[in-house]
Amino acid sequence: MRSLKLICLLLLPLFILNCGDAEVKNADYVKQGIEYTNQQKYDKAVESFLKAIEKNPKNPEGYYGLGGMYNYKKMFAEAEKAFLTAIRLDPTHYNAHYSLGFTYELMGRKEESDKEYQRYRDLKKKFDALVKKDEP
Repeated sequence: MRSLKLICLLLLPLFILNCGDAEVKNADYVKQGIEYTNQQKYDKAVESFLKAIEKNPKNPEGYYGLGGMYNYKKMFAEAEKAFLTAIRLDPTHYNAHYSLGFTYELMGRKEESDKEYQRYRDLKKKFDALVKKDEP
């Protein structure tokens, strides 16, 4: 029993390091996707955002980036799904609401577009008020 505890204590730091490493790689994939987007390498950007989502399916930033790429590629149904997932994971992600509104606009769904743009404005206003409150 004592040796089992010792083994667990020895393996615990490795487990913790690996968990942290996975999160760093997930963030790296999102950053890489943004870099590819800036370089106009859109297929590679999609791959990076998909890898970020694969590493962490609860990552709203991966879905947000993926949605942007789908909009660019005129894959509006896929963009809608990606932005809705980002919003489900983080309902306060005001940029995802804006982008979903833009997607709906591109799809000719004006009423839904207007609702998302209004959600964006409401959330952004609240965010800006919190930031201003925290300023010295």
